[in-house]
Amino acid sequence: MPSTKTTVAALLSCLCFSACFPFEYYVREPALVKGIDMDQSLQVATDQMKRGGIDQGLSIWALRDQFVTAEQARKIAALYLEFIDAMNSDFNIWHCSWAIANLYKWGDDFIKAELKTAFEKARKQPERLTGWVKNSANNLINGEKITAGFIHAGGDYYAHRYLVVPGDKHYLQSYDEYRHREAK
Repeated sequence: MPSTKTTVAALLSCLCFSACFPFEYYVREPALVKGIDMDQSLQVATDQMKRGGIDQGLSIWALRDQFVTAEQARKIAALYLEFIDAMNSDFNIWHCSWAIANLYKWGDDFIKAELKTAFEKARKQPERLTGWVKNSANNLINGEKITAGFIHAGGDYYAHRYLVVPGDKHYLQSYDEYRHREAK
């Protein structure tokens, strides 16, 4: 049976070679989720980070292009700093650190102040990675160009399952809905 790393690498390679990046942007506007409830989405992300697993890093990755307040940025930075050192999956380290980088780069001075320590740590995370993931992560985290959006169908699917957007039936309607679904 292939390892998780091998499976993720194979999936990403298939996506790369098939040009399946319909949700990739280099500007923020098309990556914004209209009507997102950031506080409830952040509650979901907190639970996902605590739960761990192969998709742990996606919990804040899905938030990375949205508008956040300084208080929300503080909470995201705290989550990142609490969990990043214990992550051992290249996938989680890469996506979680990419999230911090985008939030920092999009942020105003107040948001950057809240994310500064997390961003400084995120900038060093590609050193922990191996293979092509290392180069990709380094470009996304430390590069000049900001890559936004849910990138491919897998990222889009994750976002639709874990972001709270009341009134949009394609997303969670509340944190309570998430908790009810996860309890099953």
